[in-house]
Amino acid sequence: MPFTDSLFFKWSKTYPIVKNIFLYYNIYIRNFKFFFNNSQFGEDKKIIKLFKEEKNGTYLDLGCFHPIRQNNTYLFYKLGWKGINVDLNPLTIELFNIARPNDINICAAISGKKGSKYLFFDHELSSINTISKNHTLLLKEAYNKSNLKKKRIKTDTLNNILKKNRINKVDFMNIDIEGNELEVLKTMNFNKLDIKVICIEIVNYEFYSNKIKNNKNIINKSFKFQMVVIFFKNCKYFFFISFNIFRVNIIIHYFYTYNFNI
Repeated sequence: MPFTDSLFFKWSKTYPIVKNIFLYYNIYIRNFKFFFNNSQFGEDKKIIKLFKEEKNGTYLDLGCFHPIRQNNTYLFYKLGWKGINVDLNPLTIELFNIARPNDINICAAISGKKGSKYLFFDHELSSINTISKNHTLLLKEAYNKSNLKKKRIKTDTLNNILKKNRINKVDFMNIDIEGNELEVLKTMNFNKLDIKVICIEIVNYEFYSNKIKNNKNIINKSFKFQMVVIFFKNCKYFFFISFNIFRVNIIIHYFYTYNFNI
């Protein structure tokens, strides 16, 4: 049973004082162990080495989920970095407003264009909530999530978010938006947005079903990056290096392999 079905959570929807207790509990007690190991596979410890542990940087986290738990930017935040955190779950942004009050925390579903899409969701603070119908096929195969709820929500573009907040330079960008990464990448103008490092989640759909469209090869072809492969635990990391006239963009691309041999 997800915690959002608990009486504690239901009371938090009605009583403001319970809501505050619930939010602090979800950050500092329920997820206490993640204060010491933040990201899911240790990506943050690998990425921070690229910056030689700089103490004044900026990050952009799309699909931020939780300010501490399985979060790729919390280590940077502890080092003094600041940034923008974006997620389609309103409850996620409430947690970020408490845990990272000096960051810009935005509740938005990022897509290729401004409009509306169906949100397929498990519960209000689920990391698998998605606006990608293709991704729901994975959720059905991998997690037996065949009864996801569905509702229409507004979408916005990354360009709009950056323009509103006057952002044209980011040191570290993390993208984990449950199957919608490619659509957002296609809208990005790397000549106008200066990014040093990007970390992208790509799920290995082919492991689960050949019926699910796999974005991995499309991303490789679209951006034409040179590839180096590093193996770490049960994850596969790809470092892509893209050269242009003005700078070098390094893109870290990883996808789940879930304990099978790679």
